Amino acid sequence: MCGIVGIKIFSSAPEKGDQMRVENALPMQCHRGPDHSKVLVKGNTVLGHNRLAIIDTKERSNQPLVDATGRYSIVFNGEIYNYQSLKNDLLKQDYQFQTSSDTEVLLYHLIQYGTEGISDLEGCFAFSFYDAEEDDLILARDRMGIKPLLFSIAEEQISFASELNAFKWLIDEHTIDDVALSHYFRFTYVPAPRTMLSQVQKLMPGHCLKIKGGDLDMVSYHTEKETTNKWENYEAASMDLRQKVEHAVISRLNADVPLGTFLSGGVDSSIVSAIAADFKTELSTFSIGFEEHEFYDESKYAQMVADHIGSNHHAITLSNDIVTDELPRILNTFDEPFADSSAIAMFFLSQKATQHLSVCLSGDGADELFAGYNKHRAFLKSKSPGLLLNLATKLIDGNKQGSRSSWFSNKIRQLQKFKKLQSLDWPENYWFLASFIDEEDYSALLKTARFELPSFDQQDTLNAFLQMDQSYVLPNDMLKKVDLMSMANSLEVRVPFLDAEVINLANAMPSDWKNDGEISKKILKDAFSDLLPEEVFKRSKKGFEVPLTTWLRQGWESVVRPKWFDSAYLQQQNLFRPAGVEQLKGQLFGKHPNESAIQMWAYIVFQNWYDRWSEKLK
Repeated sequence: MCGIVGIKIFSSAPEKGDQMRVENALPMQCHRGPDHSKVLVKGNTVLGHNRLAIIDTKERSNQPLVDATGRYSIVFNGEIYNYQSLKNDLLKQDYQFQTSSDTEVLLYHLIQYGTEGISDLEGCFAFSFYDAEEDDLILARDRMGIKPLLFSIAEEQISFASELNAFKWLIDEHTIDDVALSHYFRFTYVPAPRTMLSQVQKLMPGHCLKIKGGDLDMVSYHTEKETTNKWENYEAASMDLRQKVEHAVISRLNADVPLGTFLSGGVDSSIVSAIAADFKTELSTFSIGFEEHEFYDESKYAQMVADHIGSNHHAITLSNDIVTDELPRILNTFDEPFADSSAIAMFFLSQKATQHLSVCLSGDGADELFAGYNKHRAFLKSKSPGLLLNLATKLIDGNKQGSRSSWFSNKIRQLQKFKKLQSLDWPENYWFLASFIDEEDYSALLKTARFELPSFDQQDTLNAFLQMDQSYVLPNDMLKKVDLMSMANSLEVRVPFLDAEVINLANAMPSDWKNDGEISKKILKDAFSDLLPEEVFKRSKKGFEVPLTTWLRQGWESVVRPKWFDSAYLQQQNLFRPAGVEQLKGQLFGKHPNESAIQMWAYIVFQNWYDRWSEKLK
């Protein structure tokens, strides 16, 4: 993948200072593309690009890329998987190509079809396309939000970049968005379109922003296509699903550099890895385990699958010492506060993979399509909990708090959450299950908690729940995590389950084909039941969790600055309640830390980010 950055002046040509701002912003994203960097001034724009060379690695495919006439130019982050078929169409229309890259195909496809051609693209992307003659700039982001694109609108210009850090140079004013801060401490991430800065927005997935002169027009280019499949029965649908997933994986195996897969041993990554192994000789797979924490360690399942498919497997075992030594570096990779702690494991997984190759396939997206999370089962169970489950929730000791530290403690945590879930109506029950930090906890921590959550008309159904996950959790948490940590290590990650055909198919299915309250991802498991060992499909969902409490306690001195807990400093920040911060610290180091590690990690990530931005913030 790559990094893009740029500025468009609305009514005049850029000055030297505008070019310098883009030149200064590019190094802030150099990890996204270490192979080449360049700035181009064209018409009323300045375009910058950091390249990670994957397809046609030669110098001729460096960006910004300009067409033969010099009128059109593009900076592009991502991969277009159907670029060969798009190229064949363009060849019939007498377009001539100087490279074998997907970037040049995208450039000429946009010249030919404009914004209407964006919906033809199969892949992950964020790009800026500029027509110097008409002074038209188009910013676009892929349908699911796999690749990021941020922008800031000022009185006479618009600036854009792949990461928030670039805006240290692109804009002059930087203030914290208090709604974004509240959302962050509830969800551990900032949902689009907000960022932690009031002046910067995320372009929403499936949207493009058209700028002609100084006129701006935000357009949703994607419309959900109705599936043409009229399945005779469940078995026919599962066969159709298998074919489409296989096609999605195969189409993502094209690269001019070494390619492998992430393999956790769970259903999704195992399916992707097994298909890839059938079509790619000597496939490399990568998994992660935890030396002192058996509850979190799933590496034995990954090894079992690797043995079954015959991959060249690389297992990374993390010790407490290794992790705590790297925590300061990991903190500095976050372009905005992001506290999903599984990002720590993803960092090490990407770091290991990039020592061997430049591209990995992952199983991300399947849980949001086929209802694979425990919260999906909890949502269904809350509709008709049954006598035994109701009895279990009533027998919970009110003074005993659950946590994620062991099987038993995690069950208590889940039952406590389920008990509260039963009292909530739609959509409050969705936001409750999407939250990582309880209301009383973030209210005690923040001086002001303000929420502006979207309203929606969907019914109280599992499929409506999945649509919300695809709109909010997937792009803002799961895909953000993968993009951020893989790009920090200059690794491209491709996600076959987010192929358009697979998405359309999944979203057209009845919800009980996906999760019937007992079996999650039912149709996905049935579709590939003969491909992998039975144990892969039978074991319960674990999730990509990490022993955060231990890591924080052990690495405290290396990741925390004393001033973050000083009352005078907190009063100066005017964001947090000193008593709440002190209470949180006491709980983390107390006898029953419970879920305090999640809150403390969010607090540490924010304060580290704040320190790095302190000279800019007003």
